[in-house]
Amino acid sequence: MRPRAYGHALRALSCALLAWFVWVTWHAASHEAATVEWTCDGAGTCASDQFAAVATLLGTGAAALLGLLAARFLHRASGGVVVVFCAVACIVGWHDAIADGQVTHDSVTNFHVIVPITALSVADWLTALWCAVGLGSLLAWWGAATSLRRTAALRRLSRRYDTASATLSGWDRLSGGYGQVTVAFQDAHGTPHEVRAVTEQVALRRTVLAVYDRERPSDPRRTRVAIVRRTTRDLV
Repeated sequence: MRPRAYGHALRALSCALLAWFVWVTWHAASHEAATVEWTCDGAGTCASDQFAAVATLLGTGAAALLGLLAARFLHRASGGVVVVFCAVACIVGWHDAIADGQVTHDSVTNFHVIVPITALSVADWLTALWCAVGLGSLLAWWGAATSLRRTAALRRLSRRYDTASATLSGWDRLSGGYGQVTVAFQDAHGTPHEVRAVTEQVALRRTVLAVYDRERPSDPRRTRVAIVRRTTRDLV
C-alpha cells in the first residue's frame, strides 16, 4: 500500500472509531439522563460519577475532532454533517428511553448540553434537537455546494473537460472575495494557454488546477480554477 493510500485508510479508520464514540456518548447522554444521580454541596455545586453526566462534554470534544478529521473527505460539509450526526444520536437516545419506560414526553430531566440549561421536558428537547438537525442539514448543503464550486468537482468528472496545473496572475478584485485572474496552463498536447477566469482570492495562496474544455482550451467561458486541498507548499 502506498504511503498516501495508507494515510487515507488510517484517517478513515480514525473517523469510523470517533463516529462510534460520538454516537455512544450522545446516545447515552439522553438515554441515561433520567437515571443520573447528582450529589450537591451547600454551595450549589453538583456532581455525579456516572458516565451520562459528562457524556455531552466528551461527545462535544470528540465531535469537534471528528469534524476536523472528516473534513478531508467531506470538505466544508463536515461541520453540518457532524451536527446532524450528534443530534440524531441524541434523538434516538430519547426515543429508546421512552420505549424502555424511563421517561415520557412530558418528563423533565437533569439532561444538560455541555452546561446546565433551563429545565425542559423530553418533548421540548426533541423539538430543539430536530431544529438542530434542520440547521445542520442546511450547513451541510451549503458547505457541500461551496466545496463543489471551489474544487470544480462536478466539471472535473465530465469527459469533456481536462485538468492541468496552473499559475495565476493579474488579480482584479470584483466583490465578495472574488476576482478575475489570468490563468496560465498547458493543455494535454503541451500547448500553452492564458485565459481570464473568476476565482476566490484564497486561490492566490493555494495550489490550483485549470479545468478546461478539451476542444476549446482557450475559451474563458469554459475554463474554471479548481482549488485543491492544502499541501505543504501552501503552508510555507
